[in-house]
Amino acid sequence: MKKLLAFALLILASASLALGAEEVAGIQGLFRYKLPNGLEVYAYRDAAVPLVRVQVAFKAGAISQGPETAGLFHLYEHMLFRGTASHPGTAGVKAALASLGVSEWNGGTGAERVDYWITLPSSELSAALAFWADVLAAPSMDETALEAEKDVVVQEIRGRAADPDSIYESALDKRLFAKYPWRRDPAGSEKAVRGATVAALRALASTWFVPSNAAVFVGGDVDPEEVRVAATAAFGSWATAPDPWAKAPPPNPRPGVPRPTWVVYPDPSMPEGIGRVETRYRGPDLGYDPASSYAADLWSALVSPPEGRFKTALAANVPKLGGKDSIVASYVSQRDGGWISISSYFVVDPAAPAVDRARAFKERERGFEITSMKADLGYFSAAEYEAARKRLLDYRAMATDTAEGMIETLAFWWAAASVDYYALYPAALAKTGAKEVSAFLDTYIMRNLEVVALRMNPADVDREKRSFSSAGFETVSASNAFWWQK
Repeated sequence: MKKLLAFALLILASASLALGAEEVAGIQGLFRYKLPNGLEVYAYRDAAVPLVRVQVAFKAGAISQGPETAGLFHLYEHMLFRGTASHPGTAGVKAALASLGVSEWNGGTGAERVDYWITLPSSELSAALAFWADVLAAPSMDETALEAEKDVVVQEIRGRAADPDSIYESALDKRLFAKYPWRRDPAGSEKAVRGATVAALRALASTWFVPSNAAVFVGGDVDPEEVRVAATAAFGSWATAPDPWAKAPPPNPRPGVPRPTWVVYPDPSMPEGIGRVETRYRGPDLGYDPASSYAADLWSALVSPPEGRFKTALAANVPKLGGKDSIVASYVSQRDGGWISISSYFVVDPAAPAVDRARAFKERERGFEITSMKADLGYFSAAEYEAARKRLLDYRAMATDTAEGMIETLAFWWAAASVDYYALYPAALAKTGAKEVSAFLDTYIMRNLEVVALRMNPADVDREKRSFSSAGFETVSASNAFWWQK
């Protein structure tokens, strides 16, 4: 009798779950819901520890700003921790988080996503969702708090302007995404941040921080149906608003640069005698050409082994590279700003000028090796293709080994493409082979243009400054690297 009763309860629970949830094909334990106001809710069950990660994400950030609003999404992200009527001030927010037993909390603004997350005991799930609903729907936006937060954000902008990596990356973005480089810069400009008003932030929130542009991700020791019920109770009254992405933005121009572009950055963080050369190309955008992204990923895995043909050829034919292990080729997936990079460290030697090294590197990787890959479908063996697919899937598995890792991964792909793109990725990858890789290389490298960049210690650059000047290299510095600098 007890067994029959238990079986009946199991059937009823399954039926209840089926009525309220849709399991995402391809990811065991992941369920999806959509509230009437447009908010997406994802619940991932992982009972390894009695904790839960709650993450709220928006498809916003640098991608959704213009030059006059660059930095306001980051500023707004900061302001949400400044309190609500229910949790006044920063102290009220911190007290609420402490009462929930939160062990980790933060927010972030990136190129294509703004999100907030907390980790806490799974028994506090309903209270955690109610907390986020209150913070998101009714932030205080106090004028005094805004002025104080501007100072914090401006200091971060100034910190980036003094950071060698930020200077270098911003200089390349300014050239590779020349039409609107502010869409690659979440920090934004000091001018825009200083000019922000409460009214401007509220207008921004009413357009972008709305349920139709948001998703809640819950992962850990939770029951998916309980997540649905709690999320509905917490967020169901959040007023609906139009999807800000209903009208797609104009596609990024490709190629990203009108002509081959050469830059050198005198980088004080580089040791004297060691340089780095890089070629960077515009790559597939997930918002416009997701099919090519599978080939881009596969290509990056194919060329990753140090003992492979690609790195062996570069190391053997470009003088004084830092060895096969120092060569890196990668593709960065983005909804509206994908890019491809091929780089290597090298030994600085005035007898073999860095200008010549940069030209030789570009010629060998693009003019010979990638040309050969495109034309010869047998450049990589069948075994290399299988090994490359396995590397990609192994990396995927490692990234989602914990509930926190799964939730962060899902939030990234939800904003960059879709959760379905991520879930169906293994099947799409299995169908991608030499022909698709060849087509990708033809479109995004052979028919594209690149930025070639050198990073060297200032003393090394100074010794070769005449060759840089005569070869048409532009010198990058903290005073000209950022898009908002005249």
